[in-house]
Amino acid sequence: MDALSSKEEGLKAASGLQYNSYLKLPKTDRIRRSGDFRKVMSKGQKLRARHFIIRWSLNGLDTTRLGLTVSKKVGNSCARNRVKRRLREYFRHNRRTLPSGVDLVIIATNGSSDLKTCEIFEELHEALGRRF
Repeated sequence: MDALSSKEEGLKAASGLQYNSYLKLPKTDRIRRSGDFRKVMSKGQKLRARHFIIRWSLNGLDTTRLGLTVSKKVGNSCARNRVKRRLREYFRHNRRTLPSGVDLVIIATNGSSDLKTCEIFEELHEALGRRF
């Protein structure tokens, strides 16, 4: 069982909710190095959704990793951060359905900040469902 930090313990006690460790997004599940981003962008395959471009490639690891790119064309910092939170939420809830050993880079395009969470989930589910 995962050890919880004191902050997580306090939140768990205050909310009365069960803590689910599978909803975390640890560093091992994120693409963090620019070289890894470049590798996926140059050699990876491309999927297209209406408001997102998804690049993916095999990473040779046991985990599926997520990388996000949300430029200023999407909106101001509040809008960009909202899109990133929603994309991470989709990944957390659906990473078990994705094959292991894959790097995914999701690029948000103009108009993605106007979408509701369920619309983002539907678009990504449809696009990734065609491939995986």
